[in-house]
Amino acid sequence: MLAGGIVTGPSRIALWLAAVVVMAASPYLHPLAEWSISSAHFVERHGLIVIVALGESIVAIGVGAAGLPLTGPLIAVAGLGLTLSFLLWWTYFGGDDVRAEHALDAVPSMRRGRVALHAFGWAHVPLLLGVVAFAAGVKKATTYADAHVYLPQALLLAGGIAVFLLGDALFRGVLGIGRRRYRLLGALAVLATVPLGVLHTLAQLITLTLILAAMLTLESRRPLPR
Repeated sequence: MLAGGIVTGPSRIALWLAAVVVMAASPYLHPLAEWSISSAHFVERHGLIVIVALGESIVAIGVGAAGLPLTGPLIAVAGLGLTLSFLLWWTYFGGDDVRAEHALDAVPSMRRGRVALHAFGWAHVPLLLGVVAFAAGVKKATTYADAHVYLPQALLLAGGIAVFLLGDALFRGVLGIGRRRYRLLGALAVLATVPLGVLHTLAQLITLTLILAAMLTLESRRPLPR
């Protein structure tokens, strides 16, 4: 990966792809059954990674607003962007982190390494990529607060949230810690907001906020069976 950052042209792409292959294959080169994992520590460390990523989405709002006059639409877009970041935080930390720790702790030690890899490795890739895409989208949305974004930016905004929800549904499925239906329906619903972003930034942000809030509200009214 370091070499890929130094060279240019097709060699850079080849080296980065090789680095991805090595990173993906390396966990399987050592017997996963021999991994010793502390569930509490493992869940906490990965939770901190998600918090850092979400923090970048908040920074992106400030970067997008830098140098712009303080107007009503800008305040509204910034507020909605912060609200969306909070809702994504609540989606992950609204109980799933605690349930994940208990679920991982309940897995027999011989299988815990494989389950941890799938839940906190592969399932967290779309979670984090989704936050990165959302941060890029909300930065542009803040810049064009009183107008509209173009299709690529609207896709980043909605697609980032959708990928995050899909990753979270996968995370839940691997650990068996919650229903995935609302997360999957939410992912489809947020993708439907892309045309709104092309029409007006505020319209898309308001709709995204309502969708996530409705998803979390519906989930809270249907508690998980004990």
